[in-house]
Amino acid sequence: MTPLRVDLHLHSTASDGGLPPSEVVYFALRRRLDVIALTDHDTIGGIPEARAAAQNTPLTVLNGIELSTLQSDGRLVDLLGYLFDPEDSHLRARLTALRDGRQARAAAMVDRLAALGAPVSLERVRELAAGGSVGRPHIARALVEAGHVLTRREAFERYIGDDGPAYIPHRQFTMAEAIALLHAAGGVAVLAHPCRVEDYEARIGEWVEQGLDGLEVYYPGQDIKATQAVARSYGLIMTGGSDFHRAHEDDDRIGSVDVPERCVTDLQERAALYRR
Repeated sequence: MTPLRVDLHLHSTASDGGLPPSEVVYFALRRRLDVIALTDHDTIGGIPEARAAAQNTPLTVLNGIELSTLQSDGRLVDLLGYLFDPEDSHLRARLTALRDGRQARAAAMVDRLAALGAPVSLERVRELAAGGSVGRPHIARALVEAGHVLTRREAFERYIGDDGPAYIPHRQFTMAEAIALLHAAGGVAVLAHPCRVEDYEARIGEWVEQGLDGLEVYYPGQDIKATQAVARSYGLIMTGGSDFHRAHEDDDRIGSVDVPERCVTDLQERAALYRR
């Protein structure tokens, strides 16, 4: 029997992706995927559209999200959530608060850009977000459109990167808060792309004590064997995905990571523990 083809890390225009959720589904079908998870940043707004688009197709769409967590040293670490109840009232309230905070942060960053001589329209930033979660990628696109920079990369380097003059931090969950929120909604908490988390091996023990369920082992450019060893040493489940964002930049990325179908079963078994 042919193994299922799986990609558990995909983004859409609900956050900072370049395709609407329905088109993410189309791309997944075109790449002959069987199971995907839409994991937009701090929002579950794209899930209904993705599920509707996948109806009457061979594709299964799992509930997913990517939450940014703030560490005590000021660094951000991303946490993937899976198989939670999207109707959970507490989860929805916390995500609404995050969305409102992002709106206020975007307005403040636009004010800073104007003071720096690089004005952009807040209305245009919101248009670029297309009703999704407003973030720095949308401000970067507005800067390019306004002619202040040539590329989004330059926008981050000159203005809105973590050390940029227009950067403003926004409210984030702690790791413990994010894990607890997902568990309370019946979901599973997985550390995203460990290869991009500085010194994660020295810190993961603390996160496991806080309830971390898994590691994203199968990820582009990551040392799979080394990450598997860490996951096994802590008894963590393993997941994986392509971290797909934009068709015109990484068209071939979706479905490009070999993610074992066992990852889906492990997620389902772990999520069942939080629904009892």
